[in-house]
Amino acid sequence: MPGLKKVVGEPGTINPVRLDWATVLPESIADLAWSEDGGTLYAGSADGVLTAYQGDGDWRFRCHAHAKGITAVRVQPRGGLVATAGEDGRMCLWDGTTGERRGEADTGSSEGHWADHLDWSPDGGVLAGTAGRTLHLRYEDARDEAWDGHPGSIEALAWAPTGRRLASGANKGVYLWNIGSWKPVKVLEFPGATVSLAWSRDGRALAAGTQDGFLHIRLQVPGTTPRRLTMSGYPGKVSALAWHPARAAKHLRIATCGGSDLVVWTLDTRRGGKQARPLRRHDRTVTALGWSGQAGEWLASGDRRGRLCLWDATEIPVFETNLGAEITQVQWHPEQPRLAVGCVDGTLRLFSLGGDHASPGYSHATERRNQRP
Repeated sequence: MPGLKKVVGEPGTINPVRLDWATVLPESIADLAWSEDGGTLYAGSADGVLTAYQGDGDWRFRCHAHAKGITAVRVQPRGGLVATAGEDGRMCLWDGTTGERRGEADTGSSEGHWADHLDWSPDGGVLAGTAGRTLHLRYEDARDEAWDGHPGSIEALAWAPTGRRLASGANKGVYLWNIGSWKPVKVLEFPGATVSLAWSRDGRALAAGTQDGFLHIRLQVPGTTPRRLTMSGYPGKVSALAWHPARAAKHLRIATCGGSDLVVWTLDTRRGGKQARPLRRHDRTVTALGWSGQAGEWLASGDRRGRLCLWDATEIPVFETNLGAEITQVQWHPEQPRLAVGCVDGTLRLFSLGGDHASPGYSHATERRNQRP
């Protein structure tokens, strides 16, 4: 495997960071997800294997979840299940502790479509997934429902953080569903194809990134007509979005990436104004980003070259390193300043930041190759 690179940064700006452990899977890491308590890290890889790791890097279980590559891994809120989607067109449910199979949703995989997007409702009662242009819902009582009516394949999916509203993005727009009515409303319309969707934590704003380099936001302020904001100028598709998790009465912040551009937008929720702050550290396409925890003290970003950057709350770069391979996923621990990073070469690393979790600079940790039992 490629050797780990030492930190590259400006003197005095690097926050203490430690590499706790690293391991290598046989294939590219497609998705990562933490359990709600942060005790388990789930990794889905391009060979269809789902692996569950404990905090010290030892694996809890491994199962061959799909005949082809895994495309998404999602942990059930307030429940013990882990959902996976795969290139074989299946949506599967697994016991999050033992890895035992708990069910499979019918996605019409005989049509040859990948099941490539998953999201649980906030109460964990409904699992939504997509295959081609069909939206599938799986309920707690094992009922399945499907709706086939999008103008092209569904390319993004996101539940609102409150209630039972589901947003789906396809060609030329975003649809909003009130589960139970099956009467979708087109809430955003534009020329391009949706490639990313994200709700703000309070549900006031829904953002959509498009294939042609635009960011569209639907902003809802109680008692007013929804506003629409459109931002352009990205050199590539706006493939990843991350709202800052902290609640704010007057402002919302969202981190976005399109091509090599990483931009944080601040939105005035009362007047509808917007302000952009470019974060310049990447010179290749940014492939993953995410805010830490409930307060959003840190922003992580990774790119196609393998550069990992960490930014503090004031959006100042405080740490960076080159991991030697394209970064496919970054996922923060739900409670601690720990960051899981997956790469296209199958390497999975867990970093700790600051305080008692790390010592100054960067340390090499024991690396291990996963062996099948």
